[in-house]
Amino acid sequence: MMPEWNSLTRSIVRHGALFFLAQGGVLVAVTLAYGMTWPRLALFLAISLVFHAFLTAVLLLRRGDFRIEATGLLLSRVNLSNTLTYIRLSSLPTILFLVIQASDFPATLTVILPFICAVFATDFLDGMTARRRAEITFVGRYLDSASDYLTIIAVTIVLNYHGLLPLWFLLLVLLRLVLFAFGMGMLAIREGKADPRATFVGKVSIFSLMVLYAMEIARLFSVPWIGNDLVVRILSYVVAAIVVASIADKAVFLARRFSRIAHAAQGATAQERAPRQGQAPRADGSG
Repeated sequence: MMPEWNSLTRSIVRHGALFFLAQGGVLVAVTLAYGMTWPRLALFLAISLVFHAFLTAVLLLRRGDFRIEATGLLLSRVNLSNTLTYIRLSSLPTILFLVIQASDFPATLTVILPFICAVFATDFLDGMTARRRAEITFVGRYLDSASDYLTIIAVTIVLNYHGLLPLWFLLLVLLRLVLFAFGMGMLAIREGKADPRATFVGKVSIFSLMVLYAMEIARLFSVPWIGNDLVVRILSYVVAAIVVASIADKAVFLARRFSRIAHAAQGATAQERAPRQGQAPRADGSG
């Protein structure tokens, strides 16, 4: 086994363990600071443990995807941009815990908003870091997509549970995510591999949802201006329009990709059927 492979394996396991301990530390610290119930803490610690173990197992199975796209070089450890993406994924159980507890412990606003804003900020830092350091990896692409969509789905459901998002908005977001997952899944089947490339409109929709959700949480605590009911309501309609535009944009993107696949298949079929040049049939009928 290559030294890089062993080193990468240790790095993946180390990331999973350290991030679980870090997130567990946040959960315990918030519980102690605000006098929250221990049974719920125990539940979310267990959820976080299972989540990190699953994530680590998936990354170990996909170690071959830790390659620089431009050179094909296998990484010897999880690089900085992938670490930033990992932080966003790792924080998902903690975000759910904080938001669910918010209605019973309003004082946690001083923790929730900065924590969620910091987690959402990694969505821009990981891509910027990967491009500037020329360390874009295939695993980074689908980790980025997975972290974006898992975070959006979880926070959307929780905010709807708190009555901060109407049912139609929840269904719209879920429709966008289900159509994206279905379309990319079908594309992966046709092309033989997953290629989770994001479009500009898609990234704008994710960003706008993150901003809206931060403001929705501010509204939960009646924060002046950014938590103003009218401001948040207007923004929700603007974001809904962006999400609808992203659905149309993704449909066009997928249609073009499927069209290219179909044209390539037709071209290959036509080439196979064309007679070989310089090979004329024999007079006796033999080929």
